[in-house]
Amino acid sequence: MKKKLLLRLSILILFAMFFIMAASEKPMNTVKWKRDPFVPTESLSKDDAIWVITDLHYLSPSLSDEGESFAFIKETSAGKELDYPAQRMEALIWQIEKERPKLLLVSGDLTLNGEKQSAVELADYFQQIEQFGTQVYVIPGNHDISNGWARKFIGDDQEKTSQILPEDFQSIFSDMGYQEAYTLDEHSLSYAVQPYTDLVLLMLDTNVYSQTEGKGAPPSNGRLKKETLTWIESVFEDAKKSGATVLPVLHHNLLEHNDFMTKGFTLDNNEEVKALFLKYDIPVVFTGHTHVQDIAHEENTLYDITTAAFSVMTPSIGKVTFDNDQVSYEKQAVDMEAWASETNQTDNNLSNYTDYATNLFVEDGINMGLRQMIEEQWHDDRYAEEVGTFVGESNRLFFSGEASQLSTEELEQLKESQGYQLIKKYSKGFLLRYMDNILKSDGYSDLELSVPLNRSSH
Repeated sequence: MKKKLLLRLSILILFAMFFIMAASEKPMNTVKWKRDPFVPTESLSKDDAIWVITDLHYLSPSLSDEGESFAFIKETSAGKELDYPAQRMEALIWQIEKERPKLLLVSGDLTLNGEKQSAVELADYFQQIEQFGTQVYVIPGNHDISNGWARKFIGDDQEKTSQILPEDFQSIFSDMGYQEAYTLDEHSLSYAVQPYTDLVLLMLDTNVYSQTEGKGAPPSNGRLKKETLTWIESVFEDAKKSGATVLPVLHHNLLEHNDFMTKGFTLDNNEEVKALFLKYDIPVVFTGHTHVQDIAHEENTLYDITTAAFSVMTPSIGKVTFDNDQVSYEKQAVDMEAWASETNQTDNNLSNYTDYATNLFVEDGINMGLRQMIEEQWHDDRYAEEVGTFVGESNRLFFSGEASQLSTEELEQLKESQGYQLIKKYSKGFLLRYMDNILKSDGYSDLELSVPLNRSSH
């Protein structure tokens, strides 16, 4: 009898070990698809516009009662506009209904801090967009998954709210790319879709997160795993055989955009990834994360376009079109004022949204300048306002991409202003280095770009 019992126990243990091993090798992507991946039948047309947005930082209005704790978050949000997230989405839907882009690509940081309710509401907005014939494809950003900062703001308190786990993201946004994908990476939330016979979109999850609930601030850095790089190369190989162009979309930057935005912004293994992309002649990638409107380039052979954050100043759109073997990009904006007028909005902030949101961002820059004066121990009430105003306006020019439109003479005139001269005289630390870094131009526009899809032809 004891032998039989021991035999049964041994069999049960073996079965348990088998299931544990199977579970540990289970691919990350576990959602059961309701339909087959989308199969394209049409090629790209010059009339087929693709829109790119990033860093929505949407917070569900249901997660705040606009009390003291919410007021504190707004003051520490680095210039993000947090009062009208739903209205921004409604205006985006309104504009999409009018202009009918074929695709909307969303390159991460969909939510403020990974609140599940925020994601659920965003998915509903995206479904409304898809009803107008615009297919939405999304990827997560570093704020979106297993974020220990997921909170709702009630009175003076911040209360924990449900986080988005990896399987939640894939399930909530299943209609926004994952069901349409023809291949999914087993080691991340990356996938590839082919909306046209001659175009593949490589939607890459570059984020570092836990498979379980996060306990604190999410990592800001990003990287692509070796297994994911192998999968990416297989996508490139397939596209090469079919003659399709591959355009990667990722949250973190592939190329360095700014001396102050490298570590934590550029991929940890960007050199390895860059080498792979150059090997397959990838012309351009679309990124986010920095909140800056900027176009970086690698010897004019590979371009990294990061579109300004949708949640900062005027909600920005990157419009991408294809014509004569060229891919073109142009920064545009959601026309909040026209939407407010047409939908009879009575809130003055919405009727004058551009000024309202821009002033918020400039004010944040002013406060940053004043804080730096104090930290560097040269604050003086006699010239604090002038320095702060200069920093705020310079920040606006930089983050909007408008600084790239200034001539060398105009940039020199800025540096001759009293605000800059005071910084040059008294700052021995961060503030002067920061100002010198953002008030310069490489001679290229950060608002628009056209590059050949086949560089061997030029």
